[in-house]
Amino acid sequence: MISAIQNRFRNFANSTTVKKHINKCVENQDFLTKTLLVTSISKDVFAYALRVNNTLKNDEIPKDKKSFVAEMDAVTGVTTAIVQLGTGFLLANKKIQDTICKHIFSVLDNDPDKFKKASAGFKTISTLVGATLIAKRIIVPLISSPIAGYLEKKHNQKGN
Repeated sequence: MISAIQNRFRNFANSTTVKKHINKCVENQDFLTKTLLVTSISKDVFAYALRVNNTLKNDEIPKDKKSFVAEMDAVTGVTTAIVQLGTGFLLANKKIQDTICKHIFSVLDNDPDKFKKASAGFKTISTLVGATLIAKRIIVPLISSPIAGYLEKKHNQKGN
């Protein structure tokens, strides 16, 4: 069984499509940044899908609350994905990144090669960190709280 999975994974990893994608990431920093962002968001979507599935299968949660908890997990997952994507693409914007890098790496103005390398690394890291920290830890809770209140009120009205 494990050998079959390993072979499938090896075949996928060595496919022409994957090789082209990797080469494009190596050649194009912006494409790499967006690929990493989408991969990070996909991981979160998968995690929230598992949470919804586990909630629906959890017999310790009362039946009348189970659908509400699953719905909240789903809404939070969708909200997280949308906000992270928007924040990530905003932070990955070339104009925004160029402005930030000019301020942060101004000491490297005399060395264009070092400036380019420093900027490239910073652009990728700042996009991922910014999308994760700003979106998941600040914006999503601000958005999710009112949504949770609305859904709870709606759920309670159905129950009465």
